[in-house]
Amino acid sequence: MLFLDGLDEKDKKEIFGCLDELEEISQRQAEAYGYNKKADDSPLNITIKPEILDTSALEESKGDKDDFRPSNFEQYIGQESAKQRILSYIGGCKKFNEQFPHTFLSAPAGCGKTVFANILANMLGKKFVKCGAVDIKSEQQLVDKIVECKGGILFIDEFHKISNKLGTFLLPILEERLVSGIKIKPFTMFVATTHKGNLSENLSALVQRFLPIELEHYTNDELNLILKQFHAKTYPSINILEYVYAEIAKNSKFTPRIALRLLREYAYIENLDMVKDNNKIIQDGITATDIKVLKYLQENNGVGKNSISKYLNVEPKTYEFEIEPFLILKRLISVGNRRKITPQGILFLEGIE
Repeated sequence: MLFLDGLDEKDKKEIFGCLDELEEISQRQAEAYGYNKKADDSPLNITIKPEILDTSALEESKGDKDDFRPSNFEQYIGQESAKQRILSYIGGCKKFNEQFPHTFLSAPAGCGKTVFANILANMLGKKFVKCGAVDIKSEQQLVDKIVECKGGILFIDEFHKISNKLGTFLLPILEERLVSGIKIKPFTMFVATTHKGNLSENLSALVQRFLPIELEHYTNDELNLILKQFHAKTYPSINILEYVYAEIAKNSKFTPRIALRLLREYAYIENLDMVKDNNKIIQDGITATDIKVLKYLQENNGVGKNSISKYLNVEPKTYEFEIEPFLILKRLISVGNRRKITPQGILFLEGIE
């Protein structure tokens, strides 16, 4: 250390003694927060210990009503192609006494990824453990989840957020069931994402180890059936006319989650016009925010997503993943280097003015 040059040995010993004492204090504080600094000299290498949750003060549910969720494929409306593929693999695995393969599910937001995976676990008679990719910050936490599922299904949502480090760690687990050279009990990893294209290119080899399953946007007829099913199971005491189902379905952006939210609000207030006004729905699922986007693009002849986000006062990712996809699906805007309104988008604006 250059700053010690010129000091006598006594002063140096005092300085080193202070540094050692500070290091011990730092170590004690780190351990109090679950870190292990002595495992490696590098300050970036820490071990995150599982946090023990104290649930003693929580009140246990006693007879409270839960929302209806499909528990089998007969109740799960739509996605016939995906269901048929899953059923064929279940049959094949039973025939040859094999573990169900690791599965990669990609689907638009709100289209039932978690319910789909849970049904698979029910059909296989396996334990179902759910977590998000952002919740897994270390290899040990991933191993803990594998242990928790006990040979069942480990469901990891938002898999596009998995780190490259964890993705690399996963490869031998998926290929050979090896963790640090130890052969582990068979299990099924079921991962899901709404943004498959956002996975790092470095993880392409990992993705290839999964059985790919894709869920599609729902049709209005399918949404109509989902609404009737939810109504019968959740709010059977109120009467809902056919036109209400149809209006909610066509204003739900082809998404069951939105449809069920609108139906719940209708059950509360039984006024369809008020439901539309509360959700700023203009026509066929297009909202006031969507109209702002279309008018902004029309006035500026093509702009970037950051400019649109700034105009709407939202985060760029909020615009890109929550607002823009429906406008693209409706062919009201086009996306290249810049976002532009399409001739169909211009016609739509003319039709509502």
